[in-house]
Amino acid sequence: MANSKNAYYDIYTISSYFGENNQGKLIFSNKYGSIHNYCHYRNNSKNGKCNDYFEAASSVVIHLLKTLKDKHRLEDDKLAEYAILWLSYKLDKKPTKKMTDLNNFYTNYIQTNNYYNNKIKGDNSLTYMEIIDKKKDLMNININEISKSNGPFNILFYLNYVYHDEYWNCKVYSGLAQKFVDQFKEFNKNSKNIEGSSYNKLLSTLSDDYNNLKKKYHDNKKSCSFPSLPQLTPKKRPAENLAQIPVVNPRKGSGPNSLESSANGSEQILGKTIEVTSSSSSISTTLIPALSIVSVIP
Repeated sequence: MANSKNAYYDIYTISSYFGENNQGKLIFSNKYGSIHNYCHYRNNSKNGKCNDYFEAASSVVIHLLKTLKDKHRLEDDKLAEYAILWLSYKLDKKPTKKMTDLNNFYTNYIQTNNYYNNKIKGDNSLTYMEIIDKKKDLMNININEISKSNGPFNILFYLNYVYHDEYWNCKVYSGLAQKFVDQFKEFNKNSKNIEGSSYNKLLSTLSDDYNNLKKKYHDNKKSCSFPSLPQLTPKKRPAENLAQIPVVNPRKGSGPNSLESSANGSEQILGKTIEVTSSSSSISTTLIPALSIVSVIP
C-alpha cells in the first residue's frame, strides 16, 4: 500500500460520508459535500446534486474508486471487488425502502450516471463503468445474500481502522478475528466457490487481506494473536469434471452388453454430471449473519 493507513481505513472513513434517518431523509456530512460532484444525472454534464440515497451511493462508489486508485494504486479487479462489497454494505444499511437487486441498481443508478463514462486515470485507463463491469457477475447475487459477505468485510475494515487508535482492546479484536475465520470457513464451503469464479477471487482477496492484517497485528502488537485461516478449497468447474468420464466408441460391438450400450449409459452420466450441484447450502442459509459490530460502523 502507498500509505501507512491502508485502503480499508479509507473505506471505513468514506462510509460515513452520507446516510439516511428513519424518516427516509438523506443526510450528508458537511465535510464531504464534494461527492455531489459525481452525481451527473438528468443530462447534467456539470456538477450535479444527489437527490436521494441511491444517487448518493452511486456517487460515492466513484469517489471510492478514485480514492483507492490514487492513494493505493490498486489493480482494477481489486477496485471493482471493494466497490461492489462496499455498495452492497451501504445499500443493506439503508433503513427504509431497501433495494435488494444489485443489477437493478446498476441499471438505474450506475448506467444513468454520466460520470461513470469518464476515465479514472487519463487516456490509457478504464472508465469507472468498465472497472465495475470487470466484476459485474457479482451483481447477480441478491443484496441480501452478498451483504452477508459484509460480515468478514466489515471486520477487516473495522480492524484496519482501529489499528491506528491509541487505545485498543486485544480481547475484543482477536474475538472479531475468530469470527472472521468462522465465517470464512462457511464461505469456503459454499457451492459458489468455484475455481476461477469472481466469488472465488473475492474470497482470495479477503483471505490475503486478513493474512496481511494478522501479520501487521503480530509484528506491531505482539500480545495480540489472531487465528489462522484455512486454505481455500474451490470446487472444480463442471467442464473439468466431465473430462474425467471415459470416452467410449459406440461403433464397436452391438447388443445390450456392447460398448454402444455403455456409450448410452455415459450420455446419461453426462447429463447427470452437468446437472450436479454441491450439497452445500445456499448463501442465504449457510452464511453466518453479520456481526453486531456492524451497528457501530457508520
